[in-house]
Formats: sequence, structure tokens, C-alpha cells
Amino acid sequence: MNRFIKKIIVGTVATSVFFSSFSVGWAVDFGKAFLIHEDTSIEKITSSVTYEHIRRFTSEGWININVVRADLTDKYTDVIPLFSKNGLSSRGRISQMVKDSQAVAGINGDFFATYHKSSPLGTMISNGDMLASPMSNVQDLPVLSISENKFANIDIWQWNMEVITQNGTPITVYSLNKDAKVYGEVRMFNKYWGEKTLGNTFFNDMAEVIIEDGIVTDIRVGQEPTDMPEDGFVLVGRDNAKDLLLNSFNIGDEAMLNITTSPNFEEISAAIGGGSLLVKNGQMTEFAINIKGNHPRTAAGITQNKDTLIMVTVDGRHKSFKGVSQETMAQIMIDLGAYDAINLDGGGSTTMAIAPKDKDEPIVVNHPSDGNQRSVINGLGVYSSAPQRDLDYIEIITKDTNVFPDTSREFFIKGYDKYNNPVAVDIEDVDFDIDGIEGEFNENILIPKESGEATVTARYKGEKNELDITVLNPVNEIVIEEDQIHLDTDSEVDLSKIFDDIYGINNDGFMSKISPKDIKWEISGDIGDIEDGILYTNKEPSSGALTAYIGQGVKNVLASIGYKEFSLEGFEDISKLDFSSYPDTVTGKITLDREDKEGSSSAKLMYDFTTTDDTRAAYLNFGEQGLPINSVPDKLGMWVYGNNSNHWVRGKIKDSKNKSYNIDFAQRVDWEGWKWITANIPSNISGPITLDKIYVVETSPINKDIGHILFDDLKALYHTEFDMMVLPEETSIKDQKNRHVELEEGGLKFTIFNHINNTDNLLKHQINNKISKILNDDKVAFTFSPLNDILLEDKNTNIVPITNGSKAFSHGDSVFMQLDDSNGGIRNTDAQQWLWLKNYLYNSNEKNVVILMPEPIFGSNGFSDDLEADLFHRVLKDFLNFDKEIWVIYGGNKTKVNLKDGIRYMEIDKGSLGNDLNIDNISYMEFTINGEEITYEILPLFPEKESK
Repeated sequence: MNRFIKKIIVGTVATSVFFSSFSVGWAVDFGKAFLIHEDTSIEKITSSVTYEHIRRFTSEGWININVVRADLTDKYTDVIPLFSKNGLSSRGRISQMVKDSQAVAGINGDFFATYHKSSPLGTMISNGDMLASPMSNVQDLPVLSISENKFANIDIWQWNMEVITQNGTPITVYSLNKDAKVYGEVRMFNKYWGEKTLGNTFFNDMAEVIIEDGIVTDIRVGQEPTDMPEDGFVLVGRDNAKDLLLNSFNIGDEAMLNITTSPNFEEISAAIGGGSLLVKNGQMTEFAINIKGNHPRTAAGITQNKDTLIMVTVDGRHKSFKGVSQETMAQIMIDLGAYDAINLDGGGSTTMAIAPKDKDEPIVVNHPSDGNQRSVINGLGVYSSAPQRDLDYIEIITKDTNVFPDTSREFFIKGYDKYNNPVAVDIEDVDFDIDGIEGEFNENILIPKESGEATVTARYKGEKNELDITVLNPVNEIVIEEDQIHLDTDSEVDLSKIFDDIYGINNDGFMSKISPKDIKWEISGDIGDIEDGILYTNKEPSSGALTAYIGQGVKNVLASIGYKEFSLEGFEDISKLDFSSYPDTVTGKITLDREDKEGSSSAKLMYDFTTTDDTRAAYLNFGEQGLPINSVPDKLGMWVYGNNSNHWVRGKIKDSKNKSYNIDFAQRVDWEGWKWITANIPSNISGPITLDKIYVVETSPINKDIGHILFDDLKALYHTEFDMMVLPEETSIKDQKNRHVELEEGGLKFTIFNHINNTDNLLKHQINNKISKILNDDKVAFTFSPLNDILLEDKNTNIVPITNGSKAFSHGDSVFMQLDDSNGGIRNTDAQQWLWLKNYLYNSNEKNVVILMPEPIFGSNGFSDDLEADLFHRVLKDFLNFDKEIWVIYGGNKTKVNLKDGIRYMEIDKGSLGNDLNIDNISYMEFTINGEEITYEILPLFPEKESK
């Protein structure tokens, strides 16, 4: 059986009468990982190159797979090796390599050695030129190659490389463009290594024989690096290799390079080395090298007819993605259609970037395990030379396909030719229509007038595209992330930029993004005036509020105008400041400079960012203890004399618990001269705080310079205090199912509550007595732990503990399903429950589905795997389309109901009945089922106390 079962096979589930459980006969071998859920999306990059994202949820966790497929039969599609434009002696990020080569996609490639400089372990070939030789000491590692006639192959190469001296003596060359530990053998370098020869960079006794156009032009020992020959190569060596070179060559001699490989490298358009074969002839191989354990992985494969390249990454060392073994990677490659496959460098190197031609920058689509792309030695890319053609099709784009009535939704059009090259579209010439609901377009902006399902149609130059949208019921609640804002005096503030993410929620729990332009704003307090979405703030410090209105929703945001400033550092004395850098190869220093903004001097931070391609930073440190700031400000501000370097200006602060935070003053220094810049302090930080350093940083390998910037007048900024005032009442959604109804004949009441296992004091005894009386009135009750025997005396109530295990019960048109998530999630507790849940939902005919779980799903106390929690919601949401109502009831630390996309998540406080009792907080939920409808109430256990 395939390791990842393609179909979920379950036994017959027999649902019996209410409150009798059932067993499940599983037809799955649970000794292996089995598939629970799979999401797949496919994006066309060119007419012959596709990107696939596959996210598999298995009984062992998540597998995040990214795939690029390239059809090599397409005459415009080519495979190319990727490497730094600075040569094979330099590492670079895959996204930068993709950009520099104008590839449309790329993955990281070969493993690499790092003796003195990084270099690839295996071969590299481009258009019949050998960029790097195969490995000299390992003969059983494969090479992925693409021939001139564009057939792909993965095989072991045979090779020999030698230089024939003028007298006909062959000199064996052990490698091309590969660093070595001691250089005891003759090795060769050429222009693909870099601009300069090795010289005495690593060893003072290194011999170099420079050969250009077949003639020895120079022989050098222990000298400074010199220019690499454009049409030639350099032989290098020490010890015996040095003696061999000096005794075999003279300046002016002829020398002939002879490289033989099988297959012939001159007939190869692209090739790259790697690790072990993973798949040969459609079967998993015995691995020459097996990197054990679950890790991020990169691999490349080819189909049986050798005309399709399959490039694959699998993420790992991530909160949700643990990675896979080499055996699993081989099986994934087979699943994806690979007939032969090669393992490439993995771990922190695993990276995939795509560069659709309608995007300005390559997009890294996987999750590099280091948190950022690792600089690697090479990669494998796909290049498209498809010519630009006329418009072939269009696509409608919008931010959210959900929209509320009487709000705006903007639509855009992307145009493409038959090769998927972008074609410019004049939006003014696009005709938009709406069908299914009443609404109107103003150019490309839709204003729907009623709720319902609808279809947007766009027509442009004979091409047509449609997009389904949902017009939700009206807004009942507004969600704005910012509870308060702090603004400068006498400023013009575009509210659409301040409030970038405004959402509306209706009484069904459905949410959609709202444009700030659709909001009606009103002002409380003397903070300024609003006109056309622009807030013109007062010239004097003040406070007040902005109130947002839309539909039936009302939301207040406190607003303060102006800041109090407190000086922290004037930079008149640098004796307590010091310089540091990252990495150590970055040099610089701190001096006083007479160019100042305030006072008589400023701090000059000098740096040299030309020494490495890696991320580089130069720090101005405020001594060992840092700069203390007793109360937490809203911002830090300072004057910076910029140099148009486009570097990043940041700071590092520590809170009272010594936790560090990076703060951003400016994303790029794109100005010359003095400029006031500020950095926001995290709102949840605990004071007092300390400013450890301010610094400049550069992440791009191509933005290199030697320069300096000046700092002056560092200040802490505190917002104007808020005045007390009466604001409009905010709205929140009202659950239409939260109401009292009388029980009808044939209906059912059920209660969900927590209880006390012991009655060691009078208050606890009273609580249990109260619960006992409630149980007399209800036929069914659920609780989060086994009941005290006293509560069960003389009770006809069916009482079901929501503890461990899974089972299902039914009553009329409602089914109750118990799932166990007590071990941090459903999968962690028992992954088989997932198959049972999906199977039961697909086969149930009941209108109402009530899911009971002992622990929360979302948040810090919910599933340990956020992706599993999201999947749980998506699976349930899909079943709403089958005209079902879904209720999820679970234990937590607060009694509350959250309506999300039509699903009710109902949390019952499990902690209020412990030793530290608060009688005011004790409540329970009572549900009434009448026919197809379920309603509920949250009731106090002691209503008489509440009424007092």
C-alpha cells in the first residue's frame, strides 16, 4: 500500500438510538502514516511551467510540499544552473539567483564544501561549458543533466581531466572550481570561480600557473591574487603539486586542457550534482548516502519519457512541518510522477522561489528552516524565452470575494498571452457586470445593494472571465485592530493608511474586509476635522476619539494628538558608546562629528559593507548596561543624517524581563541630509526598558558600500493623555439562536455544565444541590468530568461526561459527536478520530451537528498545532454548504460563544468550580431542541443572587 493512502477507507459506521455508542471497524493499516487531508493548488507560471502547492495532513503531522514542473518539450523552456553572479566562490540566495538569471523558478542545488571558500561538491555545466567538475573522490553520486536536445537524465558520470604539457606529459587535474583543504593535488580554476585567482589568499606557498588561449602566460608563487584569465584557466597546488607545476611548465609553453566525460559534457545544456539517487526506474533505490531523520528536503526528478523536470521541496524544522526522511522523500517523488530522482542539499538550504513574469520580485514559496533564506552555492532554475504575444485570456482579481451590502469592492483585471506573459490591461476599457443580486459598478468598483450569491463578469477586447462572490447579510459589528492611535499635531492623516485592516462581522459570524473609504467617521473631542477620509489634526496637543459607522456597526478608536518629548542622548560625548558589527568581517567605528542638528556634535557611525554578500550590520552600542528608559514610551525618535544608501535603520531594546525586541526607525535610508525618524515601541512590552543599540543593516548581497550616517538628539516620545468622555455605544453581533424558547412536544432539553467532585464545605454543597435540581428538569446533561455519586441519586437524566474517547449519539434531526483533543489536538490524541469525523459528517443526514470536546481549539490553550485548528474549522465550514448547522462545545477557562463563519464555538468555564470559588462566575448552558432548531441560553447557577 502507498505510504500516503490516497483514499480514506473506513468501515461501516452504525449509528444507533440516542446515547448508545458504537464502534468503528477500520480498514486501514495504522502501523504506517495515513493521509487525513490534502490541499492542492496549481498556478501556471508559463504555458509550460507550473507551480503546485501540496499540503498533506497525515497521522504523523503535516507535510508541506512545493513542486515546479517544467515541460522540456516546449521550445521556449530551458533548464539552467543557478549561481552567484560573483562566481562559484560566492554563495547567494536562491531568490537573488533566480532574479539575476531571469529564471521563472528555482530551487537550491548541490551540497557544498566550506574549507576556505564555499564551492559545490558535484558538477555544474551550462551550455556545454564545465563550470565545476564532478566529485573526484566519490564515484557513485549522480548528476542531473539536460542534453542539447532537451532530454533529462540522472546517472553516474565517468570523467577524467588533465592538462597536456608542451612535451606531451599529461598532468592529472583533480578538480575544477572546487576549494580544497590543503591543495596537495593539482587543481584548476577559471572565470566561473570569480574575478581573481587564489594567489596567497589561503596559503603563502601556493603556486599558480596561468594559461590563456593555450599559452602559459605567468607562473607565480605566494603572490597576491591577480585577474582570472578570460579565455583560459589557472592551475594551483602546494607541496608535491607545487613542485610538479613548477617543473612541468615555463612561461610561453603551450598547454592543452583535455576533459573527457561520459556522457559528453559538451552535449549537455545544463547539469548539476547532488547527493544520493532517490528513485531509479520508478523504484526507491538503495541510498549511497542516507541523511537519517526528518529534515527539510530538496529533490529533483524526471518522468519516464525524460521530457518533464520535477523540482520539489519539503519543509521541516518548523512548528507545523517536521520534515521527512529520505525514504519518505523518495516516495513523495514517486507519487509526483518521478521515474528517476536525485537528492539535493536540504536542511536550512532547502529553498524554492518562483518568479511569474507579472511579479516584480521572486517569491519564496516554502518556509526556509533558518527563518530566512540560507546563502547557498548553486541551484537549479527554469528559464522561459517565450516571446510576447497578443492578449489570450483575462483573470479577475479582488482582495475578498465576500462583501457587505452598500460597501465597495474593487476589482482588477490581469491579462496574459498564450505563453502566460503578462499583457497590459486598460481598466477603463473593461466592462463589468453583476448577476444574481442587485448592484451597480462604478468603473471597476462594485456597490452591491442586497445579500446573496452573485457572479461578477468582466469583458475586455473579446475576452471574458467570471468570478463568484458572496454578498453577506449587513454588518453588525466592526473590528479594528487599533483600539487607540497617537498622531502628530498639525498633520494630515489618511485614515485609509492608518486603518489598513477594517473588518465587518454580521450576526451569522461571517467576516469581510471593509474599505476605510466606506466608513462614516465622526469625531469626539477637539482633535481636528475629517474631510474625504483625511483627518486634519489640531495644532495643539489634545485627545478624543474617532467613531466608525457602517451598516448597524459602531466602533470607537481613541485618538491622542501630539507627544511629550524627553531627551535621552544628545551625542555630545561618545566615551560610553562603542562599535560592533555582524559578521566580524564588517569593519567600522564611531566618532564625533561637528555636523549636528542639536547641540554642538553628533555621533558618526562608519561602516564597510563590501566584505561579504551575507547580511551585514554595523552597531552603535550604548555600553554594557544600555541606555535606561524608566517608563515605556510610545516611540523613540532621533535625527539621522542620511546618505541615500537604502540601508535599514533599526534599534534593539530589552524589557524588564531582559527579553529583546528589534524596532524599526526606517526601512531604507533614501534621503540625503537630516531627517527626523521614529520607531514604535511594542505595546505589550513590560517596563522599564533599555535601549541596547541603534544600527544600520543590509540584507541584499548587491547593495555594497563604504559609508557613514550621523545620529543626533535621541528622544523618548509619550502620547498626550486621554480625557474622560462619553462615546457612542459600540455594537457587537447578536446570536439569533441565543434566546429562550419553550420546549415543544417531542423536543429535548440538554444542559452542559461543570461541577464539584467533593463537598468539603457548605458552599460547594450548595452548588452541587443547585446542579442536582437543574438535572431534575433536563433529560440530558453533559459534564467535563465524571459526576459525584450524590448528583446521580434518583436521577432519570442521561449524564454524559465529555472526557476521553470518541463516540456519537443521535436524537431526531440532531447528532452529537464527542471528540478527544485532550493531548493538544485531535491528531495528537488519536489521529483515527479525523477519519471518523470526516466519514461521519459526509454520511450524516441530520440537520444539526453538535461536537463535544474536552479542550479548546483555538488560542494559547487550544490545539498545539495552529494548522490543525484551522483545518478543523475549514472542514466544518465545508459542511455548512450541505444545509447543516454546526455547534462545537468545549471546556475552557471562560464561558463564552464565538460565531465564526456560521459555526458556533461555545466555551464552558471548567475552572470556576475549584477551590477558589467565585459564585458570581458560575453559569451553565441550557439548550432546547424543537424539531430542526436548536436554541440556547447561558444561565447563572444562582439567578436569585444576580437579581439582587
